[in-house]
Amino acid sequence: MKKCVSLFLALFLALTVIAVPAVGETTIKIGELTYLKSDEASRSGMLVEALKAIQSYSGGFQIFGNMYVVNDDASAAPVDIDRVEAVEFDNLNSMVMSLNAGQIDGMIVYFTVGSYLCQQNENLTSWLEYSEMERVYGGEMTNIKNRFILDQILGTDFCFLMMEDHAALRNEFNLAIAGMKEDGTLDALKASIMELDKVELPKIDNAETIRVGVTGDLPPIDYVDEAGIPAGFNTAVLAEISRRTGKNIELVSIESGARSLALSQGIVDVVFWSRINTPDQSIFDSLPENRKVDATMIGMALSPYRHPDIDIPEGTITTDVYLHDIFVTLYLKK
Repeated sequence: MKKCVSLFLALFLALTVIAVPAVGETTIKIGELTYLKSDEASRSGMLVEALKAIQSYSGGFQIFGNMYVVNDDASAAPVDIDRVEAVEFDNLNSMVMSLNAGQIDGMIVYFTVGSYLCQQNENLTSWLEYSEMERVYGGEMTNIKNRFILDQILGTDFCFLMMEDHAALRNEFNLAIAGMKEDGTLDALKASIMELDKVELPKIDNAETIRVGVTGDLPPIDYVDEAGIPAGFNTAVLAEISRRTGKNIELVSIESGARSLALSQGIVDVVFWSRINTPDQSIFDSLPENRKVDATMIGMALSPYRHPDIDIPEGTITTDVYLHDIFVTLYLKK
């Protein structure tokens, strides 16, 4: 009996040793919103894998503690990370709740969304503060590790998505967007993106009505207020498009993951969408020659995760871009 107990104890201890991570081993979990195709298939962990690819091929980004930081950030104390796991979420609220509950270590969101969340939640922060945006776009941060990667390779363009038989409507939207860019209306809306509240949509007698799906899942871009009324930047853009096209806009609340389905089934005519941006050739040309090779290699490394049509459902078309944003990682303040 004693021999049996001894054998059991030895086996238990052996298994315990195997199960315990090696000294210093660190695994972090990073949340991201699920990317969808028209068949609702998940592009699992695409953003996390993209950032890991940058780290592997260029050293441009490293992972420290609970966040991604630029490699030359002298204020960050490096921590060896053995594994980074992506955790997929269907909506923003569940991802924020998971972060607050300690189920994930950080989450990747658009810069504007991250800034809004940090304003609304004192316990959240980001490695890139809102005040730093001017440095990113203002020219001070111009090496391959930051501006080109953050702004160009990891950037995202916002557009409207429609079925391909709505080409005429797409062209009308494009003309409106072009006019808003030319007369400064779009820049004015962008400048007040963090303060935009309820927006009144025009009511045009006897005009055609276009149904636009709203999720409220990307405040303050795609935003629904506490009363359940769509507000924020996208609504303001739609109000201008309504005035310029002479069409009424009807906002229809839908789940984020059901956007392409609602579009394909004719529940809505238009949905808000994001697509991978095409890097600006002029910015690439301005890089030092020795950095152009790095930029090309990074682009190749990311191509499996971030190519222009990776999240564009079949049978759909997109409008011209009306907003550009980058990704940041949010985490809980320590």
